[in-house]
Formats: sequence, C-alpha cells, structure tokens
Amino acid sequence: MRPSNTSSRYATLDGLRGAAAIVVVFVHFHALYHLPDIEHGYLAVDLFFAMSGFVIANAYDRRLSSGELSWQQYFVLRLFRLYPLYCAGLVLGVIALLYRLPASDWREIASAVPAGLLMLPSHAPLRTFYPFPERYDFIYPLDFPAWSLFFELVASLAYGLFFRHLTTRLLICVMCVSGVSLGIAAYVSGLAHGVEWPTFCVGFARLGYAFPAGLLLYRFHRPARRRESLSAVLIVAVVFGLLFMPWSTLHQPAVDLLIALVVLPAIVWAACRVEPSARLLPLFAFSGAISYAIYVLHVPFAFLLQDLAFRGHFLSHPYALSAVLLLPGIVLLTWCADRYYDTPVRRALLARSRRWLTARPVRTAAADATMPE
Repeated sequence: MRPSNTSSRYATLDGLRGAAAIVVVFVHFHALYHLPDIEHGYLAVDLFFAMSGFVIANAYDRRLSSGELSWQQYFVLRLFRLYPLYCAGLVLGVIALLYRLPASDWREIASAVPAGLLMLPSHAPLRTFYPFPERYDFIYPLDFPAWSLFFELVASLAYGLFFRHLTTRLLICVMCVSGVSLGIAAYVSGLAHGVEWPTFCVGFARLGYAFPAGLLLYRFHRPARRRESLSAVLIVAVVFGLLFMPWSTLHQPAVDLLIALVVLPAIVWAACRVEPSARLLPLFAFSGAISYAIYVLHVPFAFLLQDLAFRGHFLSHPYALSAVLLLPGIVLLTWCADRYYDTPVRRALLARSRRWLTARPVRTAAADATMPE
C-alpha cells in the first residue's frame, strides 16, 4: 500500500465536498428557488462516498497497516468525527418537527429518539412535509439526510475490521457486484434510493461501489500534486454542472450509471492531482470545513426557517424571505457550529481518550481533530 503523503489535506477535495453539500441543499429545496427537479443531484451522495474512501485511506492506511492503530481505536476516532454534528442535527431535527407537526404526531417523533441517539436507523413514518398528509418512512426520520451516515459507519467499520484482507482484487470484486446491483436498480427503480426503508438495500450498492473506488484511487494515485487554480476551480464547476444538468428522463438510468460508475471516480482522481493556489486555499479549506455541517443541519434549519417565516403573519413575502435567507443562514450556522461546537467537542473527546488512544505508539491523537474525515 502507498504510504501517506506528507500533507494529509487535499484542498480540491475540500472544495468538492462543499460543492456537493450545496447541491444537496438545492436538491431538497429546489421548489423554494422555483427550480425544476435536479435530476442527478442525489448522486452527490455517491461522490461523498468515493471521497470518503479516498480520504480515509489517506488518513489511516499507513497507521492501520503498521499497527499504530487498532481497529477499535480507529473506529472510535471515526465516531468522534461523525457523532457531534450528527447529534446537533438530531436535536435540531426534533425541534423542527415538534414545531412543524401537530401534537398528535409527537409520539412518533419520540419513538425515533432512542435509536437516533445511538446513531441507528429507526422505523417511525412521519408527515415530514406537513401539512401534506403523506407519511415518509425514512430510515432516519428525525433528520433524513443522515441516512448516508449509517452507510458511512458501515463502511468505516468494515474498513477497520477487515483492513488486512482488503486486497485490490477483493475491492474490485466488491465494486463489480455493486456495479451490477446498481445497474439493476437504475432500470428498476432508479438510484435515488437508500433514504427510505422500502429502498434501503440500494444504499448498500451505492456504498459498495463508491467507497472501494475511493480506496483504490488512493492506492494507485500518484502522490505529486500541482497548484493549478484554474483546474481546481474547473473541477468544482464540473460537479455543479454535472449534477444540475437537466438530462432527458428517457435516458436517466443510463446517465445515472455513467455518472456513478465512471464520471464521479474520475472527478475524485482529478481532484487529488491538483491543488488551488495559496490565494484560493482558504476558500477551499473553508468549504470543506463546513460541508459536513451543511449536510446534516440544512434540512432541520430550512424547516424551521420556512415555518417561522410562514407563521409570522406580519411578513408579506415569507416564501421569498426563506429563499433569500436559506443559503447565507446555513453557511453562517455551520461556520458557528464548526468553530464553537464541533471542533471544541472533538478536541475534548480526544483529550479525554488520549491515554487509551495512545496505548499503542500512535502520533498525537489531537491531530485527528483537523482531519477532514
């Protein structure tokens, strides 16, 4: 396996994460901006899975292969990375749903809380988009974008447990099986699945292709990186254009497969080859820093924003106000969450666990507080 580079950050990947998170916001609230359905925006999650595989391999391949970390220590570090902001999204989601839904639905909200606190899926169909009457059987009903975090945890656990057995041949086999499953799913029901219980299994196929692809991209990429601001910006722009492009729905299964199986891994490969200039580096780093928070907080934040605006009868244009405030509001919220909540909490967790985490000769655990994944 290839050893880690001296620099563990890939700024263009940071920019991609931020771009993908913004795409997800528009996917969920396109009607607020009078946009048509964003036909391929859901594939941003597949991009997240591929980038996660690459970044996790960059951060942990060498440490696990050398014995510096046990799989238990590694998995605890992953929980430290994911749980604090997930928990914030859960709390904000409960508040948003309690405010949105009538009291008759509060029992269903409460029934999902125990599993939610354990970061586990739960079965609690809710009228998430009330006053519309439909109940949605999301696997994470209190903050439905968190569905992909379950698959992130599955991938993280499998990577840690079976790290020494994850040969290139095995990873390619997993990708082939998952690719065939994606092909079947694309033509039977589409790839925009995994978030609800009836299509839960599709999420495993999406993860099973993209995450190993990221691991393999790390193993075979060339470590040399060039500073090419134009190329870095172009890669981010391509992601926006690709996921927003209004392809004909007649060819959507084929286009989805082409993007998921070929284009997104190629974008990750290209992104790890170039870096933005020093002038653009802070913007790309900021984009990566808030991307996870945007992903887990944007739905409950937008629900609260819309409901408060519509219930404020003194407002003459609540719909327009919500549209204007959503993006700057979520960026400000996530910046505050990253700076004043997530980073301090993770540092405190690492400090309290330092003795256990350094039971083996590992590098300073606090360094993981700065890891993008």
